[in-house]
Amino acid sequence: MNQILIYVLCVVIFMMIDAPYLYINADLYKNKTKSISGKSYTNRYYSAVIVYLALALGVIFLVLPRMNINSDTKLQNRIQNAVIYGGIFGLASYATFDFTMHFMFEGWTLDVSIMDSVWGGILCSIVAFIVSYL
Repeated sequence: MNQILIYVLCVVIFMMIDAPYLYINADLYKNKTKSISGKSYTNRYYSAVIVYLALALGVIFLVLPRMNINSDTKLQNRIQNAVIYGGIFGLASYATFDFTMHFMFEGWTLDVSIMDSVWGGILCSIVAFIVSYL
């Protein structure tokens, strides 16, 4: 499959899987933002797209090559590699943001940092697993 198409599909997969998490936790993040800044946040969707573009680059160029996937790879090995490499990448990516926020802002609590960092690991594991079939 064409590399550009794989990249675009990876971005779309990120958005589709992340959207329910963001929807479910929207009030939590709105309240955290308001407690820090004193006002509601502004949705800048282009910034969200840039985040997904960056995450997709990481999955494609950092995670997938380490997974060593080929047509003979067993499902269990594919899942294991996606969880290990995708999970580490996602956890590190999200924790960088979340724990910087926790360091800087009293209103950004430890439980939110942990929850969101773990979600980053889960999200990138799922995306890496799906994209490994493309």
